[in-house]
Amino acid sequence: MSQIATTRDLDRTKADILQAATEEFTRLGYFGARVDGIAAATSTTKRMIYYCFGSKDGLFRACLQAALGGIRAYEQEMHLADLPPREAIAAYVKGTILYHEAHPEVARLVREENIVGAMHVDDQDQPANRPIVVTLEEVLARGRESGELRSDVTAIQVHVAVTSLSNFRITNAATIESIFGHDMRDPERLESDLGHFVDMILGWLTRQPS
Repeated sequence: MSQIATTRDLDRTKADILQAATEEFTRLGYFGARVDGIAAATSTTKRMIYYCFGSKDGLFRACLQAALGGIRAYEQEMHLADLPPREAIAAYVKGTILYHEAHPEVARLVREENIVGAMHVDDQDQPANRPIVVTLEEVLARGRESGELRSDVTAIQVHVAVTSLSNFRITNAATIESIFGHDMRDPERLESDLGHFVDMILGWLTRQPS
């Protein structure tokens, strides 16, 4: 077997493990997930999982990095810097919520990472996750200069607000429906909800500080 074929086989095995592990961590949480269960869901072995990722912690970190890497790449594809400020904010709100709707594993893995005190992320992860904040700051700066957006809101505040809306719809949907009888993820209401969320964020950003 050639070295290229061996490398491709290993890459395919890692991808299969990551997919199965993401599903396991998403369904059972960090503490509930078992490497044995992940191995059983793939065509590989527990020993191979440890060979590829070192440990359960290493595997979870790889799943988290892949999930965050996916949304970071998507954010770059929005080309927010090419849009007028208000349009850029609206596109960011809609795009972020829709991405989380299509990829609920992002919110659920991040929830698990917060439960364990963010022990799988460190300063080395900042460069990969920083671009969206830089882009939003540039959008806000243009909006301040044109007078469209208020001057006392930071990019990280916008990012936290929009991400919070997106995550809450995923991680709290069951309790909201059980307690209030309200299905936050009803697909028939999605378009209307997106409009409300855009209005909320733009209303905040365009209201002049008191």
